Amino acid sequence: MLLIVGEAIVAFQRVDAEPYTGPWPSGSPAIAAYVAGRLGVPTVFVGGIGTDEHGRVMAGGLAAGGVDVEHLAVIDDAPTATAYITYHGADRSFDFRVDGSAATRVTERHLGDLPERARWLHLSGSALIFGEPLAGTTLAAVRRARAAGATISIDPNVRPDVLNETARDALIELLGLAHVVLPSEGELEALGVSASALVAAGAVVCTTFGEGGATVTDASGSVHVEALKVDAVDTDGAGDSFAAGFIAAALAGADPVDAARAGVRVAAAAVRTEGPMTVVPDRGLLAG
Repeated sequence: MLLIVGEAIVAFQRVDAEPYTGPWPSGSPAIAAYVAGRLGVPTVFVGGIGTDEHGRVMAGGLAAGGVDVEHLAVIDDAPTATAYITYHGADRSFDFRVDGSAATRVTERHLGDLPERARWLHLSGSALIFGEPLAGTTLAAVRRARAAGATISIDPNVRPDVLNETARDALIELLGLAHVVLPSEGELEALGVSASALVAAGAVVCTTFGEGGATVTDASGSVHVEALKVDAVDTDGAGDSFAAGFIAAALAGADPVDAARAGVRVAAAAVRTEGPMTVVPDRGLLAG
């Protein structure tokens, strides 16, 4: 079982001053869970939603991907988190409405014994920036899953300038616990973390470069995997889709380079589809 713990956020999207589209079920860890579920991985997502319409959108989107939503934390007295995303060419701006939302109210009680039962736990570092108790819960989940023998993958997925000192320290600790690290270009350097040190400690580091593909580095050296040429419709969640493809392929027995190739194919399918949790990837993408 793949366990993912983190923020559940319903998104509204637009290009420049055009009207927003949505609501879209979203949030970095939720996207990864949805895509992994679509690829046939038994996946449990633990995140907080309200009892409002946005909460139903979130739960419905995850369930449509085959994700086990029985462990969602449904919070009666807090709204589901939302985000308003505006695309400006290749850039994006975000207006998060997360403070005081159900997304932040996930406690260790909601984990039950899932960390001890998980075969693989994936964490997006974004879960650390929205405050407590969510941040502490995700940290506890990783520590417990690692101690129980699960494979741990970490996507740093945060800008260092939005990390407070506590969150930064937690993320650096988590990177040290990871078997697989999935940073985008420049993330580790900005955090002051050495990819070579992570590799020396036994981790696989798979760095993504968007249209530039991905580079897999482990103790045996580095291999570059080219991206696929596609006409992108919506790049929101591309990195999370890559992570899901990598994890799904690895769980099926692929080595890290072949897992990265699967991640590239899954991400290419995702960006050709509008909306962060709408792609229906063919499971054949895992094998090429």
